[in-house]
Amino acid sequence: MGYNAVQKQVLEALLDQYERSKTYQGENKVIQSFQIPPEKVFPDYASDYADMDQIRDFEAWMRELEQDGLITIRYGSGEIRKLTADPESWDLYYEVLQRRDKLSLQQDQIMLYQRYLGMSPLLDRFCREQIGRLQQNKNPLYGGKEAEAILELCKFILQNQQDILERELSMAVLKDSKRWEKKYRSKVCGLLRKYGDYESLFLGLTDDRDKEDKRETERILLAEHQIYPNPSYVYFKGNAEFYFSNGLCVRTDPSMPMAFSSAALKGLKALYIGDEAVITVENLTSFNRMQMERAFLIFLSGYHNLAKQAFIKQIAGDNPGKQWHHFGDIDPDGFYIVENLIRGTGISFHTVYMDTDTLKKYDEYTKPLEERDRRKAENLLAAGRYTDVMSYMLEKGKKLEQEIVSWMEWKGAL
Repeated sequence: MGYNAVQKQVLEALLDQYERSKTYQGENKVIQSFQIPPEKVFPDYASDYADMDQIRDFEAWMRELEQDGLITIRYGSGEIRKLTADPESWDLYYEVLQRRDKLSLQQDQIMLYQRYLGMSPLLDRFCREQIGRLQQNKNPLYGGKEAEAILELCKFILQNQQDILERELSMAVLKDSKRWEKKYRSKVCGLLRKYGDYESLFLGLTDDRDKEDKRETERILLAEHQIYPNPSYVYFKGNAEFYFSNGLCVRTDPSMPMAFSSAALKGLKALYIGDEAVITVENLTSFNRMQMERAFLIFLSGYHNLAKQAFIKQIAGDNPGKQWHHFGDIDPDGFYIVENLIRGTGISFHTVYMDTDTLKKYDEYTKPLEERDRRKAENLLAAGRYTDVMSYMLEKGKKLEQEIVSWMEWKGAL
């Protein structure tokens, strides 16, 4: 039997209604009927402006379904009022639509989620919740091939023990270098954030309603599992001696900025800083511009990742008694980065060039606060952090990027 798209649409609508019912679940104590108005599939059927040829075709198609015992047509005033399913023909519905029944599909999905139980506490929490939804005849958060891809991605990420780039992750799991970014990145990161224990990464204050915040949150979370958009390097300059497990010794000075990959730093046995202070710098332009005596500078690139965190902690362990500072944008995000540093490393960082006086000094270069900035500043105030500068920002509605500060303070240093 060959049916056209409109006829199949009628059968789909009636079957969907049936599968949502208590009758389908075997819980109903009365006989239910399942019916739809013709407008469900042909919105203009009762319109005074409907094409009469289309109406005749539609009615003829419905009579074909009735003649085949799939539906019963209810008329009123010469028009179709209701299309009612034949309760004895559900098997034929499935056959015509080449569709499996909902209960068997639910059981397949339950079995899929069960396969991932025991792999990690995070996946256990997520999978048990989805199994519970399915057992209550509710839709899971993700189903079918999409669910399987997401579960495989989560499994790979949670078990990953080496640096890997995001496109490599996409190829390894999805066999497509771009599919992760296009379809799954935000979904997987959202799942990890919701069912995992990552709040210490985000200070308990991060507000990711803004697209930019959301992207940064995803980057931090993936870096926790050694997954990066690009190879991870740590840039630095200052007086230092690096000793590697292969016997190599590297000596640096402020005139010779260098970078080591996170992979190379895993072989770092010891390092000794000859400067009095260590300063982390948020942005690359300022890092390149700055020339400070007796200070070892580390380019942070926004929020630190595991490689930079390990590097900073090793410096602190091998060089007790150093002063620790951070220089970043004088905006709420800049101070969130300081808080993230403190939380991630256990080191008491102090800010430099990030005070109210600096905001006043470079007032002509300030930018207006956005709504997302205000929310973050208010969160920091509520937490009792950086109250003077946060109060000034909110009062004046201003913020400042660090590049103008580094340029004005170290003109001619390049």
